[in-house]
Amino acid sequence: MKKHSLELYALLLTTLLVALTASNFISADAFAASANASMMLQQPTPAPTAQLDSEIGSTNGILIMGIVIVLIITLPILFRKK
Repeated sequence: MKKHSLELYALLLTTLLVALTASNFISADAFAASANASMMLQQPTPAPTAQLDSEIGSTNGILIMGIVIVLIITLPILFRKK
């Protein structure tokens, strides 16, 4: 029975990962632009003047912390002894 629960956790974690990744790359604005292309106004965005190598709260650090938090929560659930 333990093997089935491990497979279930892996399937749920994989499904969640795929869903969140897809929602990151597919935006609602793209669907609205293709449906109502003539009604949507687009404004040009100014180019950044200077880009730093490292910023406080960069997305790389946030991603790593998110993975660490997920592992801290899921690993004890997967490896607990009954």
